[in-house]
Amino acid sequence: MVLDFVKPTPLGNSWGLGGTCVNVGCIPKKLMHQAALLGQALEDSRRFGWQFTEEVKHNWKTMTESIQNYVGSLNWGYRVALREKKVMYENAYGEFVGPHTVKATNRRGVEKLYTAERFLIATGERPRYLGIPGDKEYCISSDDLFSLPYCPGKTLVVGASYVLWSFSNVKLPYQRLQRVLTVFCLMVFSQ
Repeated sequence: MVLDFVKPTPLGNSWGLGGTCVNVGCIPKKLMHQAALLGQALEDSRRFGWQFTEEVKHNWKTMTESIQNYVGSLNWGYRVALREKKVMYENAYGEFVGPHTVKATNRRGVEKLYTAERFLIATGERPRYLGIPGDKEYCISSDDLFSLPYCPGKTLVVGASYVLWSFSNVKLPYQRLQRVLTVFCLMVFSQ
């Protein structure tokens, strides 16, 4: 049994089976990086005799659609693999209601109880907004960047999680796409 529920972001984005890395982390970041490398290779190829009749342009929307299509194919592949192994999958929120009982609540609010001797908990990580006026109106989370249909333009990344540091690896390709990305590590210390 796999319970997998992702609460939608303030922009309404959610995702399929596969966790943070597949949906909003490593995989889309690497695909964005590859898009930038392809653009750089096209630029460099002119010095090696390649000629283009048109100016080479980048289309952000096409890139993010391609990234989301690839991620969707991985989600589907995981569902098929679970089905083949006869593992039940539910897109539901799970919470313990007893030492050997989990309550699963789906998007429609329908609840089911499951019991087992042992449970494996793998919750993943989600970004948190700063809790200041305007944060949800003027900010996006890393959960939304790879599916934005438009380029966010100048971007400041704030945080201290592994997802933030993976964004620092996007900095060079992001600049190759003629965008500005600044990474700011915000650490909160116990007082």
